[in-house]
Amino acid sequence: MTASKRSLVGLLTHRGGNIAVTFALTVGSIILIGGGGIDLMAMSSNRKYLQERVDATALIVANGLTADTLSTAQTKSQQRLTAMVDPEYGTLSGIVANATSGTMTLTASLTAKSNFLGMIGMPNLVSTVTTTVTWGDTSLEVAMVLDTTGSMADGGKIEALRSGASSMVTTLAGKATTLNTIKFALVPFANFVNVGSGYKTASWIDTAALSPYHSSYFSAPLNRFTLYTALGKSWPGCVETRPSPYDIDDTAPTASIPATLFVPSFHPDEPDSSWSSSFANSYLNDNTWSSSQLTKMMNATKYATLSGKDFSNSYFYSNYTAPKGPGYLCDVKPIQRLTTDYTSVKTQINALTVAGSTNIPEGLAWGWRMLSPKAPFADGKDYGSTTLKIIVMLTDGTNAINTFSTDLGGAYSSWGYPFSARLGNNPGTNLRNGLDTKTLAACTAIKAKGIKIYTIGLMIDDAAGQQMLSDCSSGPDYYYNTPSARQLTGVFDSIAQKITKLRIAK
Repeated sequence: MTASKRSLVGLLTHRGGNIAVTFALTVGSIILIGGGGIDLMAMSSNRKYLQERVDATALIVANGLTADTLSTAQTKSQQRLTAMVDPEYGTLSGIVANATSGTMTLTASLTAKSNFLGMIGMPNLVSTVTTTVTWGDTSLEVAMVLDTTGSMADGGKIEALRSGASSMVTTLAGKATTLNTIKFALVPFANFVNVGSGYKTASWIDTAALSPYHSSYFSAPLNRFTLYTALGKSWPGCVETRPSPYDIDDTAPTASIPATLFVPSFHPDEPDSSWSSSFANSYLNDNTWSSSQLTKMMNATKYATLSGKDFSNSYFYSNYTAPKGPGYLCDVKPIQRLTTDYTSVKTQINALTVAGSTNIPEGLAWGWRMLSPKAPFADGKDYGSTTLKIIVMLTDGTNAINTFSTDLGGAYSSWGYPFSARLGNNPGTNLRNGLDTKTLAACTAIKAKGIKIYTIGLMIDDAAGQQMLSDCSSGPDYYYNTPSARQLTGVFDSIAQKITKLRIAK
């Protein structure tokens, strides 16, 4: 072989070696780039997977926190996120949760083995994500309208009410911040709503006997507060329902329109003698020889003589024993105006007692007045403001105030006596039809003001009663049919979660 041929062969051999190396490097780079891309895609997928679970964990944990349990955020987040992340996606680490009264931040990392990037010193793919949950920035006004009638004593219902309602207060109170206030009002109801005896001299109470209802059960004008004093009794705080159209609205009371004032309840002395077994509350001699039951009851002169005073216990109702007198059937606990004193609200809830009949429209009307920007309290923010107004109403039965075959027509309540026809001429047995009509009218008027109504029917097996509560609510998601007392705390918790309005901060 000549020298020139050898040179040619050596050159070809040399160039072939470079091509092989270059080819190997090129192929390796392609594999590395392709494989690295696959690793990076897997890392992106893992990051998305982790972000979804961190977001969900933060929402769930934060929604269960209260002002007293913020310190448990770390432990609860650790437990829940660990349960939610499948180990096949990698190793979970770096879980850090920090909660304040307004926000909760959760950070976590997920480490997975790389398939190709390890070739260049990246054996692990680490995805770290952070989310911040904030409570809704809307202030809340919540009126709890709670049935405390006699039937609530059965089946552990009042105990479940106390527990569930207190739990809801605790949950919502934990979401309050300096920017979004959360206030509660409490309205227990039975035959009456009790506004509190401390308001005896308030300008919105009919102290001067101006209302057309004030002397309706006396044959001559009398002042009810004067009668309480004469009888040696104190007004316990219950009021009668105002005349229509003010009965189920939030019209501000004013002396210039006497019908808008609230008349103090005063249970009249009922007929005695041969009819005593037909009436629950006969505590004075009738002071008349008339044979008319209404004349005997309404005779004003007996309140001047006050003869035969008898304030012993009445046993007329089998499940209700109470002293006779002008305050009879006013056993319901007083209302609580809107407040941020959560401890006081829970104390009052836990002190609720049971007695009386179911008067839903009166409870709803006062629930509305608690949230209203108008007198008598004017505690609520203006309608149309950013404040969310909510009524949570619970009852364990259908509307019912006892009716009897006497001239009075039945029991005294905030609607007076049945014979007065304040619920219409055909209110039905136990006044149910009239009360139901007023209930639905009140619900319609309340919702028209932008107030949301949650209704809870506790152990109600009456289909029409369930339908009325559903119709009263703000929609299907706002009505709860609760077949047992054991479920009640869960219902209140569910309502609290819906109200809370947690969100992921952007």
